[in-house]
Amino acid sequence: MNLNKSDRRGDREETGKDGDTGCVHHKGAFWDPLMEFGEGFDDLEKNHTKESFKAECLRPFTEINDQNYLIRSHFFAETKNLNWLKKNFPNNKIILVLRDTKLCYEGWNIAMTFTGNYPKYKAWMKVKTQEQHPLNYEKLKMLIEKHDKMIREFVRDHDCYIIQPNKTFINRLGYVWDDEGREEYEKLIMVHQFFKSEVPMFDAPFVFYNCDELLF
Repeated sequence: MNLNKSDRRGDREETGKDGDTGCVHHKGAFWDPLMEFGEGFDDLEKNHTKESFKAECLRPFTEINDQNYLIRSHFFAETKNLNWLKKNFPNNKIILVLRDTKLCYEGWNIAMTFTGNYPKYKAWMKVKTQEQHPLNYEKLKMLIEKHDKMIREFVRDHDCYIIQPNKTFINRLGYVWDDEGREEYEKLIMVHQFFKSEVPMFDAPFVFYNCDELLF
C-alpha cells in the first residue's frame, strides 16, 4: 500500500503478553487516549480541529513525504468519529476489522495487558490504580461490544467491501513476497488459526470504505 513506515520502532511492537512468541504481531505507532499519541481521539470533534488532528497523526513519523499513512486507533470505531473523519477527510480510505466479540475478548486476554506492553489500553481502564481490577475487564468487554456494534452499523449504512485476507486478495494489492512478506503472511495465518485449529479460520475480515482505487 506504499505505506510510510518511519513510525516503526522496537518499543512500538506487540509480541504478546509474555514477549516470547517469536512473532511480532504489530509494528508501528498506535493512537489512543492516554498513550504516546492520540490524546483526544475518543471524541475528535470535541478535541480536535482538522489541522490539529493531522498534526497529531504525523507526530510519530520521522520522515514526511507523499506516501500513505496508516493511522490506527481503536476509537475510530466510534460512530461520531467515523462521521467526523468522513466529513473532514472525504477522500481518505477507512479500513476496519470485523471479528466476533467473544474472540476479540479472548484473544486480548491471551496476548495483552492494560499497561504492560504495546499498544497500551490505559483508556480502557475504569480503575486506573489497579490493573487487574474486575471493573477494568468489564469496561474492556463493554467497549469491544460497543465498537463492534458501531462498525457493523457503519457497514450497514455505507458502501463497503468486506474481504477475507487470503493470498488472492493480498496479491491483488501487489503484495511483495520477499523475506518480510513471507514472514508477515505466516503470522497472518497463525493469528487466524487462533491456536485452536490446524487450518486458518479466517474469522476477522477487513472492511474497506472509500477504497475503490486500492481494490480495483
